[in-house]
Amino acid sequence: MRIRAASVSLVIAGVALCAFAAPRLASAEWPQFGRPISTAINGQQHAAIASDGADGAIITWQDLRNSKINVFAQHVRATGEVDAGWLANGQALLTDSLAMATTDGGQTSPVIVPDGAGGAIVAWQDLRSAVTETDIFAQHVLASGVVDPSWKANGTALCAIEGIQNSLTMVSDGAGGAIVTWRDGRPGASATDIYAQHVLASGSVDARWPENGIAVCTATGSQEFPTIVGDGTGGAIITWHDTRRDPNNFDIFAQHVLELGIVDRAWPGNGLAVSLADGSQGFPTIASDGAHGAIIAWTDGRLAATEHIFAQHVLAAGAVDPAWPTDGRAISNAGDLETRPLAVPDGAGGAIVTWQAFRTDLNQLSMFAQHVTAAGVVDPAWPPAGKALSISDLKQTNGEIAPDGAGGAIVAWQENADIFAQHVLASGALDPTYPAIGRPVVNLSSGQGDPAVVATGGGGAIVAWSDTRGGLGLDIYAMQVLAVDTVTGVEGPPSLSGITFERPRPNPARGPFTLSFALPRETRVRVNVYDAAGRRVRELASGALPAGQHALAWDLRDQGGQAVGAGIYFARLEAEGSSFTKKLVMVR
Repeated sequence: MRIRAASVSLVIAGVALCAFAAPRLASAEWPQFGRPISTAINGQQHAAIASDGADGAIITWQDLRNSKINVFAQHVRATGEVDAGWLANGQALLTDSLAMATTDGGQTSPVIVPDGAGGAIVAWQDLRSAVTETDIFAQHVLASGVVDPSWKANGTALCAIEGIQNSLTMVSDGAGGAIVTWRDGRPGASATDIYAQHVLASGSVDARWPENGIAVCTATGSQEFPTIVGDGTGGAIITWHDTRRDPNNFDIFAQHVLELGIVDRAWPGNGLAVSLADGSQGFPTIASDGAHGAIIAWTDGRLAATEHIFAQHVLAAGAVDPAWPTDGRAISNAGDLETRPLAVPDGAGGAIVTWQAFRTDLNQLSMFAQHVTAAGVVDPAWPPAGKALSISDLKQTNGEIAPDGAGGAIVAWQENADIFAQHVLASGALDPTYPAIGRPVVNLSSGQGDPAVVATGGGGAIVAWSDTRGGLGLDIYAMQVLAVDTVTGVEGPPSLSGITFERPRPNPARGPFTLSFALPRETRVRVNVYDAAGRRVRELASGALPAGQHALAWDLRDQGGQAVGAGIYFARLEAEGSSFTKKLVMVR
């Protein structure tokens, strides 16, 4: 879950860099340097992004086109087209003009999750009340681009109480609603506490949850920087950093909130201690383990004069996994300063974590990634210090990560004033079809920064960012980043597991293709067909298959049973962390 703080502003390096034509990394419908999502007057910034469920994305941002800051959203399709059913330059999520005119300060720091039906729920911190200071509101935008008429015109109040509520993050509840968590300074708090609230698909706050939110943690000291992941049963696991033991140092805690609106009684009151190591541990990130628990990673200062990335596994039962080291596993042994971790699931109970590290050899910040397995060990196939995602000696910051669906990840970052991306495979190797410096998403002489990223089908992603190319303030742009082997037919690295994927027959073909492959042991596999734009056309297999030879037939129909047209397609086999792609040429 991405974090957006109201006080953070986009900083673009004052360096003019010449644009160059990068190899095409998206379907032809996407412009070379990104699709404009909003170029309205006065500036748009702090984009957040969610999947539309069809390999496109819904993007939200805070917008300065009116006298008060508002929150807008826009839909970009997998083809790279802005949805013609939505308003040009985005749909305002606060639509009551009288209320907007009297809003004191506006709305900032939006976060977003999909609603499961092609739309999205957006939450933000809200300054409309001079009495209650900063509050938390949410709104639902439908797949049609219309603000849901069953919700209040200016959003549902999740918390409207005296004091400052901010640093919000959100996760889908799996039923069209969302759970939002935030840092809370209401009266009675020792400093700041952690609260959460559940908004239903109907637009109402869940009546089972306390008004203004459930107290997740009200321990002494400060609780800050909450992050959240769903538990798979309608509730959520929330983690944060905490000063209850020492006002000068943070520890990492976590808590489980049930779908009923109560804290899980099997978990310790005020949270489970995830790490109580010496020094300060802070700024956690969280990823589901796929078994109702979570893997939490953070920046750790237990070693003098430096910071590293550690991780820990929290079980659904409310205990730290005893197979993991007490106070967490160091996932990098580098001697350089490491900060700002972000984690995504690896699909097998572990996680891929990315972070930015100061490299003394380059005298610069660079992006790294590491794989920690469900067993609590750093994947021995990956470098012990983490995999450097670029050999560039330019400053790399503000990384964002999306899983590729095959045990690896796509990472996007800001590099000076450009946006780059890299694909790290489940094997720990970088995708050989990407440049060693990463693939430029946009590299114009104007400034681009503050990226957001969401996974799409075919192992790809859509990246959104703030962009100064218009010369009149920040605009919002987006670009599709594909797993390039899906586009070009170039296969990933050879499998070390003995899995083989034979050449499709016949090829070219006018009739059905036969896809043959061999498994050395019983293995879970996925076989999908994608078109040349990276959109999934048909799922042919998903699940465990026994050892031996297998053959699948593709009858040239899509998932809905409709015949597809002539052209180039790609069959992708995923198994045991490896992926294999074969080009299919269909003629008429």
